Amino acid sequence: MRPPRYLMVCTANINRSPMAEFHASKQLADRFVAADVRSAGTHAWEGNEAGAYTIDAMRELGFDLRPHRTSSLTHELIEWADHVVVMEPMHAEVVLRGGGEDKLVELWCWIPGADLVVDPQGKPLDDHREAATRIGRATEAMVVEHLAARRAAREHSG
Repeated sequence: MRPPRYLMVCTANINRSPMAEFHASKQLADRFVAADVRSAGTHAWEGNEAGAYTIDAMRELGFDLRPHRTSSLTHELIEWADHVVVMEPMHAEVVLRGGGEDKLVELWCWIPGADLVVDPQGKPLDDHREAATRIGRATEAMVVEHLAARRAAREHSG
């Protein structure tokens, strides 16, 4: 069985989806799970850096987002992924139009009482810190559930 592939999606690929990408990569590695995790934006310009406050907030949590460069969401990336993780309903709509209905994961489902993952763009550093923390908790809950489902599928097939 090949490693799972996760694609984290937000709007510009400068705040939320890189946060989710880095959190999920670490959480999977901490559980000794080989996985491929990437991120993209529905309206991203290719090659931009993560937002300055996002870099700062994630550095406080032990992540170095300085190497991150933005990518645009493409049909090929949707095809590549096993799980396309979105931050809000408008991202889900784009993924559904791109043929990813069987891969769609709504990250806010792991945030109690939320109907989206709030975008900190244009807001103070504290909002980026809060987003980074909430995204970290949500990706951890998602990873735990996905790994349990993957383990159950292996046990059932073997």
